[in-house]
Amino acid sequence: MLEQIKTIQDLKRLDVKQLPELCADIRAKLIAEVGQSGGHLASNLGVVELTVALHYVFGEDDRIVWDVGHQCYAHKILTSRGENFSSLRSSGGISGFPDCEENEVDTFNTGHAGTAISAALGLAKARDTLGKDYKVVAVVGDGSMTCGMTYEALNNVNDTNMLIILNDNNMSISDNVGSATLNMSKLRVGKYDRNKERLKRFLTAIPLVGKPMYGFLRWCKRRAKLGYVRNSYFDTFDLKYVGIIDGNEVKDLVYYLTKIKNNVSKPTLLHIVTKKGKGYLPAEQDPETYHAVNRAGVDVGLECAQVVSDTLCRLAEERSDVVAVCAAMARATGLDAFKDKFEDRFFDVGIAEEHAVTFAAGLAKGGARPFVAIYSTFLQRSYDQILHDVALQNLPVTFLIDRAGFVGDDGKTHQGLFDLSYLNQIPNIKIWTPSTYSELSQMIETSLNEKGSVAIRYSKCLCNEERHFDGRWKVLRKVENSKLTIFAVGDNMICTALKVADALDGVDVVAVTTVKPLDEQLLNGLQTRNILTLEENVLQGGFGQSVVAYFARNNREISVKCLGVDDQFVKHAKVAEQLLQNGLDFDGVFKVASELLSKA
Repeated sequence: MLEQIKTIQDLKRLDVKQLPELCADIRAKLIAEVGQSGGHLASNLGVVELTVALHYVFGEDDRIVWDVGHQCYAHKILTSRGENFSSLRSSGGISGFPDCEENEVDTFNTGHAGTAISAALGLAKARDTLGKDYKVVAVVGDGSMTCGMTYEALNNVNDTNMLIILNDNNMSISDNVGSATLNMSKLRVGKYDRNKERLKRFLTAIPLVGKPMYGFLRWCKRRAKLGYVRNSYFDTFDLKYVGIIDGNEVKDLVYYLTKIKNNVSKPTLLHIVTKKGKGYLPAEQDPETYHAVNRAGVDVGLECAQVVSDTLCRLAEERSDVVAVCAAMARATGLDAFKDKFEDRFFDVGIAEEHAVTFAAGLAKGGARPFVAIYSTFLQRSYDQILHDVALQNLPVTFLIDRAGFVGDDGKTHQGLFDLSYLNQIPNIKIWTPSTYSELSQMIETSLNEKGSVAIRYSKCLCNEERHFDGRWKVLRKVENSKLTIFAVGDNMICTALKVADALDGVDVVAVTTVKPLDEQLLNGLQTRNILTLEENVLQGGFGQSVVAYFARNNREISVKCLGVDDQFVKHAKVAEQLLQNGLDFDGVFKVASELLSKA
């Protein structure tokens, strides 16, 4: 049936009884193609019915905003991108997140949690202000209910006509945490799916009267929920609450969405319960592992998360003041083993990065030694807290910044290309950049001796070479009569620099292990007068500009050429392709290095 759906109008011509078959086709397509391309699998399997129902009920001019956005795959399949879906997350292909440049039906670019209600509210207010006529829907996962921004938006909804769909699967990436999600759990019908299925099987098995009886009970349930259910949790914000609805029953969803669209003019929250990984047993049984899957045939091997896990657990055995904080991603950042072994010293605050950082500041102020593990792209959400609550008070908080640099398939909403710049301008913070697993482990341990804050910034995987960290940069290649020194930040850049040095005469290579402070002793003793800096970071405010500024302050006439990311957002592609696009691959660096040598 899916092959017949080329546009939303094709979908709307179907009878509602045909929608379950369409959902099955979409689910089969997701399982087959995401398994090859890689991407967010479990979350998309859970919202197939919701996506179909939304597009079946609402018009093409209506606005749907997806919170986080990683669950938009079925939406893309239904909006003219199904035939090209195999290009998902590939260079020049379909983005894994809503992207207005890709298709205007992607109402708002999203990639971070907690933004949908604010954006949807803005769209609704713009509609009302300009006298336009369209419906606005925000689809929000229960994990996003831990975001402070979500509450700020709810507090401003007032009487705005908009629909908020709470997609409740008790998961964000890892299991949800905190009192907000506990309250969500209290709202759920106990053992909802299982008991409902048992009752359905029992009643429909009764000859003659069973099916009519089941239908009558479903009608009673609908009427009771639409007419009488009240919930103080959302009543606080003066929202009309409708729920709890089985979010994997597409015909039920069409019924409720139609009733709300046609009959309700006040801000409404529809609470649905879905199963993450629905229809694919491995993902149902382990939705955290199948939240995101690698491209077929890709084996990443050892990852930094494992090194973080081993090192922190060892340090926690030795020191009772070592504590760990994360924002809903314990396994992804390497804290799951720490959680199991030191439950009373592990704190998952949910998707609330700002709170995580200030909470860690309080831990440090109280005498603990907190390690805060957050992806680079998400840490930027807590810039003010790092500056005001940690650095200003010079507190000993260690930031473990995973997925720094190019992140590949996740694209422009997730690139870790800004951390060196936004951290570099903050006083009282050191920035360390390991390129090997041994350096990463040593840096984590060494940070315990620091009196102030430390940011340890690394990509998903590093080099397995043994190197010692002592706070100084490492000269990896030194030749006689060198004419050019390449300063490289991070594993990818160091590997490229070494290959270029092998191919050219007169090139030294230095591994930059501390972006802040600079290794002034090495810079002051530099013999070459030509420098090339390499970094997976935007050039503005990055490492290269720090080197340029250093020599300018010290009145030294040194020629510095900086390679990094220009003033742009980098789209999804493989990391190797992103390096090529930004002139940071071997050929790009070789060309620039050759030109510098020719002028030396």
